[in-house]
Amino acid sequence: MNWRVLWLRVQSMGYWMFLAIVAVGVVLLFVPLWHRQYALQRENRRLEANVMRLEALEKQYKSEIEALKTDPTYVERIAREKLNLVKPNETVFQFPAGTTNQSHR
Repeated sequence: MNWRVLWLRVQSMGYWMFLAIVAVGVVLLFVPLWHRQYALQRENRRLEANVMRLEALEKQYKSEIEALKTDPTYVERIAREKLNLVKPNETVFQFPAGTTNQSHR
């Protein structure tokens, strides 16, 4: 075999090896960046869902605050249910849990 032909083949293989090494290097350089981008997108979706949940909760709290400011019957109901308050000279009847009004047969 001619040495010159052999040398051209070695140079050609070296060229392709160089391109392969550069390609692998580029891939290895960008894989962590792609992974980081995916993780950030996932975190962004989680945070957006959390923001939506908190906005709904804020809306609920605002409506409750508005009702507490403007609706006296709502204030009275909350005072009775959550704070167990009663009006003066009012009698409260408490029944044991689990009892129902059953007719005798």
